[in-house]
Amino acid sequence: MLSILGGGGWFPAHGRHTACALLRRGEDAIIIDAGSGVGRFIERPALLAGVTRIDILLTHFHLDHIAGLAYLPAIGLCEQTTVWGPGRLLYDTPTHELLDHVSREPFHPVPLERQHIEVRDIGPGELELAGVRITHRRQDRHSSPTLGLRFNDTLTWITDTAYDPDSAAFAEGTEFLAHEAWYLDSAPRNPNIHSSAAQAADVAAKAGVDRLALIHLPPFEESLEPLLDEAQATVPGAVAAIDDLSFAELTV
Repeated sequence: MLSILGGGGWFPAHGRHTACALLRRGEDAIIIDAGSGVGRFIERPALLAGVTRIDILLTHFHLDHIAGLAYLPAIGLCEQTTVWGPGRLLYDTPTHELLDHVSREPFHPVPLERQHIEVRDIGPGELELAGVRITHRRQDRHSSPTLGLRFNDTLTWITDTAYDPDSAAFAEGTEFLAHEAWYLDSAPRNPNIHSSAAQAADVAAKAGVDRLALIHLPPFEESLEPLLDEAQATVPGAVAAIDDLSFAELTV
């Protein structure tokens, strides 16, 4: 099952927290990014009920994707919790070194190691977690590089990148695509580092994926209808990945 805990980008607004999603597989949980949406676990404790292992995968280190790491002491995580990041892979700096700067004083009172949370680097090859084969792709069309993620042949997760025609090949053959939609083609905003709703739909269409969820939604307006209209012109079933939306039938 895929649950959206934070469907927004940059900052929380209009009921949308920032980047966080949960893939639940029995007693194992994979959390995609750790934005302010991590706080949703306090509101919905059943999401992690019975979990014995949690793996947190970071696509990059912008604050709207890691701010929720500061909330982890309140969540009541299980004993086996690991944060996986692309520090060495994308920036030639170990992930633990990057997170050290923000996970201790003067920024935060409880360092990750005091929470018994392991920090590891995503390596250059495939990663297997909870029986899920995870592949990744470097995305250089952002202010700093990010990772696109693919989970088996079920889900492709693409956020924080300008339109990249090669994303379609990465997503091809998966059932479901989650792709950022930061602006309308008619009203571009940061097009050199982000994608429009129409471009997200174009990636889905070229990948042959007919299930599309728009993620990293802009916080500037409450209504998402214009973004949906633009995406649905190409992918009629496209949805906006608003907080608390779940895809129970999605099994990785």
